[in-house]
Amino acid sequence: MGSLLRLTLALSLFALAGCQQLSLMNGGSSTAPVAYGPETEKQIERSSKRYSQLLLSMDAEGVSRMYAPDGVWERQSGPVEGRDAIRHALSNMNGVQVVGVDLTTSYMSYNGPAVVQTGDINQTIKLPNGKVVSSTGRFEATWMRNPDGDWWIRRMVTRPNAAKPN
Repeated sequence: MGSLLRLTLALSLFALAGCQQLSLMNGGSSTAPVAYGPETEKQIERSSKRYSQLLLSMDAEGVSRMYAPDGVWERQSGPVEGRDAIRHALSNMNGVQVVGVDLTTSYMSYNGPAVVQTGDINQTIKLPNGKVVSSTGRFEATWMRNPDGDWWIRRMVTRPNAAKPN
């Protein structure tokens, strides 16, 4: 009887472990470490390209949905927190139009449940007066998985390069 009880207990623990793993795979825990490797990095690159395309099309709703519900867009003029605020900021660009944006990854680091992507940003905008302005800088995007397994931006920081002396 003792060995039957041990076998039942072992099978029960095995089944519970399987349920826990399934819960983690289905977004049950936001603290599960991200899988290191090329597949994760390809997913981040695809998400980054989608983000750039949405910026280029001036899709404020689409860009805001790329952020976690409490995501933060840190810009030179100050942080914008939450999807509604991000959508509002992008919708009220007062005639400024993004005509080119390129995010080039320098490296990615893994931080538990997040991936931090760092690189260069080149952006071209058209001002309301028709003047076209290009700028370069650095970006750092912290990505996290949403419950559906897609990637959200938890925090995006852009910093312009220092002006070159004349």
